[in-house]
Amino acid sequence: MPWISRVHHRFMSTVVLALGLVAAAAGLAVSPSAWAASAAAKPVLRMGIFPALRPLEIIRAEGYLEKMGYKVEWINFPKYAPAEAAAAAAGAIDFAEADTSGLMQMDARSPGLYWYIANGSSNYVAIVARKDSGINSLKDLKGKNVGGVILNSAPYAVLRLGLAKAGLTLKDLHAFNIVGPSQAPAMQRNAIQAAVSWVPYDSQMLATGEAKLVATASQIYGETWPGGGIAVRPEFAKEHRQAVVDVMKAVIMAEKLLHDHPQRAYKDIARVTGTSLANVTYSYEHGLVGPIDPVPNKKQLENQIGILKKYHVIHVASVSGFTDQLIHPEFIEKAESQLGK
Repeated sequence: MPWISRVHHRFMSTVVLALGLVAAAAGLAVSPSAWAASAAAKPVLRMGIFPALRPLEIIRAEGYLEKMGYKVEWINFPKYAPAEAAAAAAGAIDFAEADTSGLMQMDARSPGLYWYIANGSSNYVAIVARKDSGINSLKDLKGKNVGGVILNSAPYAVLRLGLAKAGLTLKDLHAFNIVGPSQAPAMQRNAIQAAVSWVPYDSQMLATGEAKLVATASQIYGETWPGGGIAVRPEFAKEHRQAVVDVMKAVIMAEKLLHDHPQRAYKDIARVTGTSLANVTYSYEHGLVGPIDPVPNKKQLENQIGILKKYHVIHVASVSGFTDQLIHPEFIEKAESQLGK
């Protein structure tokens, strides 16, 4: 991938000197003394995080930001975007990690709540089916009980898009609001025959042989589906621009670790999320979630926002106008520039 080559070259040729990154046999380490600004001058970073199998888990496990001299408050949000959004609106957190639809939905309802500053993963959503269900393609969902049908969510948009490509609509199946960890037991007792799900729940069903893969979000979409990202409160970003850039440096390092030392990255993710290493490994090795160019591509995200609007996940007057306000790639572009000095 071009971005991997670009970042790799910068790390190999200059970052070792500029930032004191030490290439160890097991991965990467950061020398605290390499950073110019003193710890006393740096703001506390309040990071919202949930079990997403994405870069923030690696950043937390590796201590990248702490090694840069930051004090970090890691705040867990097991119930995903709504709770994170409420915390951000109250000023209780500065950074948030959530699926793209969650971030976009919250920002659409509360304009200016977030700036989207980095991609976090690809795919992340998939449709799976009980092994003996007879479901081998999207067309086979007709007449079946399907879980995970949650309005205002990325899985909902992915399912609607997949059904449309198969010549079906929601009326052609029996939709159930059965989500997350409830999907596996529901599938075991045949209450549902399929589910639109996300890691680590779909990968758990697939790894144990309880289910088979019907299609991933990217397969349905026909190109890379950005499966999650990192956002910042605009007020924090305006006041602490370099701190946001430093967080973006850590994101680049995490994506590089995923590429160069995947087994270490998988162990990091498993340890922080409490998910089994086997589940994390399965998720990445089978493409249910994957690394992505962390620099937000406005056109790519505009296309995704268009899908979310089409299927009523978000409601905005202008997709392009909304994208311009929400997507801010300048922070990670600055991080790349500083890493390349």
